[in-house]
Amino acid sequence: MTASMKSPARDIDHLTLMSPSLGAAAAKLQKLGFNLTPPESEPRFICFQPAEDDIPNYLELVESDTSGIITVVNAAKFDGEERSVGWENEGGDKVKATLTVGSGGGPLPWVACRHKTPEAFAEPEWIVHGNGALGMMAVHAVADDPKAVAKALAKVWKAEVDEIFDGCAVVKTGAVELLIWSPTAYQAEYKEIEAMAPKRKPAIVGIAIAVERARPLQALLRANNIPFALTEGDRVLVAPEQSGGLMIEFMPQT
Repeated sequence: MTASMKSPARDIDHLTLMSPSLGAAAAKLQKLGFNLTPPESEPRFICFQPAEDDIPNYLELVESDTSGIITVVNAAKFDGEERSVGWENEGGDKVKATLTVGSGGGPLPWVACRHKTPEAFAEPEWIVHGNGALGMMAVHAVADDPKAVAKALAKVWKAEVDEIFDGCAVVKTGAVELLIWSPTAYQAEYKEIEAMAPKRKPAIVGIAIAVERARPLQALLRANNIPFALTEGDRVLVAPEQSGGLMIEFMPQT
């Protein structure tokens, strides 16, 4: 990580999605069947069931002058700044979350965090979604040299790196994997939705989300007039323009 980091990354904790139009991005994600914390709160969150009690699993939506996505890794020891976020639940009670955020680095933009109140992101009211989403399984990125980027991140995160095939490398820290694709490999893998590599690289381009079943998700997307593609294993693919900037790969578990 950085010189201030004293322990390895334990997992990819969450992604921070920055958008000039938070309301428009939230509306698109809601049409996809995600349950977001109230619009009065900022940032807004999409929370999932965590794999570990002390490591949350969520997406954070932040209003920003520029668009971008930052990977946030969970670590036990580092120097950072304490932050508090919160929102009201349906009963009118205030939910408050406190976390420490530290400096990060590259080549793929990232920062470190640890939580004092991880349970705030795992309340039953917020981890149940209309599309059957269970949790974030993987993060997809694109880089001109996937192996080099993966090795650089694995070194500072003290993580494992594996080259799945020529054009795709994976960084493993915990339950959520980081898959780094070459532009050609990414576009070939997700050709069904005509995926395009971004001009500025390396960059986060998508996520893989575990869902209970494929058919109810497909019915919801059709009802909301959301185009999607079906691939091997009943995976459901949604293009970035339908979600506010992220390719979403829904992975049925049954």
